[in-house]
Amino acid sequence: MKLLLDEMFSPAIARELRSRGHDVESVSGRSDWQALSDAEVMEFARRERRAIVTNNLRDFRPLHHEAIVPGGSGHFGMVFVPGSYRRTKADIGRIVTALERKLDDYGGDEDLVGGETWL
Repeated sequence: MKLLLDEMFSPAIARELRSRGHDVESVSGRSDWQALSDAEVMEFARRERRAIVTNNLRDFRPLHHEAIVPGGSGHFGMVFVPGSYRRTKADIGRIVTALERKLDDYGGDEDLVGGETWL
């Protein structure tokens, strides 16, 4: 599985996961991606065959459901992170470990297609 970290996640997380051999990109790591709307992030992730990691449930839950209904555009997975999950600089290692477990659980490119999982 390939990941796209939504804008609330540090690009340091993506860098660390890449150093461990995973294909991970970060919206906040690229200035040209930071202006994308949530729907555009969803479309970009779909084109790139990436699961989205986000704690923006208010916006991405409806986009998730829109994508998986019959006739929907589909997606390559959603990794939802509860709002109570700490995302400070001190938590980067814990987040990397949790995401690496998800990457191990869903090792194939299509293992989470149309689905969701939670940290």
